[in-house]
Amino acid sequence: MPLNKYQKMSYRWFGQFSEPRVSEKLKHNLEAAHINIRGGAYLSFVFLTALLGSVVSFIVMAMFGLVILPLAGVSINEVVILMVIFIPVLVGGGTYFVGLTLPSSKAKARGKRINSNLAYALNFISAMSSAGVTPTEIFKSLSKQDIYGEIKEEASWIYRDVALLGTDILNAIKANIERTPSQKFKEFSQGMIVTVSSGGSLKSYFMSKASQYLWENRQAQKQLLESLGIMAESYVTAAVAGILLLLIVIPLMMIISGDFNATFLYVLIFMVVPLIHAGFAVVIKSMSQGV
Repeated sequence: MPLNKYQKMSYRWFGQFSEPRVSEKLKHNLEAAHINIRGGAYLSFVFLTALLGSVVSFIVMAMFGLVILPLAGVSINEVVILMVIFIPVLVGGGTYFVGLTLPSSKAKARGKRINSNLAYALNFISAMSSAGVTPTEIFKSLSKQDIYGEIKEEASWIYRDVALLGTDILNAIKANIERTPSQKFKEFSQGMIVTVSSGGSLKSYFMSKASQYLWENRQAQKQLLESLGIMAESYVTAAVAGILLLLIVIPLMMIISGDFNATFLYVLIFMVVPLIHAGFAVVIKSMSQGV
C-alpha cells in the first residue's frame, strides 16, 4: 500500500534513524495486524507523531501557563513550570508507547475475531471439500465470503501467495502460519499440512475440526453467560443499590450531625457514579470480545 504524504514526510526525516531500530517483533505484529506498511516507515511515522505531540502540547502548556494564567492574576511558580515541561514529555512518551503497542493490540483483536468465526468457516470449508474442491479453490472461494470476517482476510493472503507470487498451496499455508495472530488458525493450518502430506482425508479432518471448534465455542459462550450473570448481580449491587443507599444515608448522617456538605454529593454523583458505570461497560465489552 503506498504511503500517504504524512508517512512519506516522516520516513524522509527519520528513515535512516528508524530502519536499524525496527525489531522482528514489530515486523511480525504489523503483518499479523494486516497493517500494510514497512517497519521502518511505521517507526518513522511513530517518531514524527510523538515529536509533533510533544511540540504542540508544549506550545499549548506554555501559552496556558505563561500567558493565560498571568493574565488571570495567577502567579507563575515551580508547579506551573514543571507542568509546562513535564506534560509535553508525557504526551510525547505516551504517543510513542501507544504507537509501538498499536500493531500488537490490533493483531490480538484480529486473533479473537478469527477464533470467533473459525468454527463456522470450517463448516463452509467442509462442505466444499465434500464436493471435491481443491484446497486452492477453497481458499479462493473463502476469500470472497464477507460473512466470515477476518478469516476472509487470512484466506485472501493465502490465495494471494498462490495466485500472484506463484507459491504452492502448502508453502502459502506455512507462510500464513508464521503471520496469523490466531493460535487456533495456526493449529488448523498445521493439521491441514500434516493431513495433506500424510495422504489423509481432508474432508474428515475439516469435519472433525469444525465439530471441535463448535463445541469450544459453545463452552466459551456458556462461560460468558455465567460471567455476565455474575457481573449483572455485581452491577445491581454496586452501581444501583449501593449508590442509592449512599445517596440516602450520607445526607441523613450529615443533617443529623449538623455538618451538611454538598461537595461530597457532587463528587459522588458527577464523578464516582459515571466512573462505576464506565468501568462496568469496559469490563463487559472486554469479556464479550472474541466470543
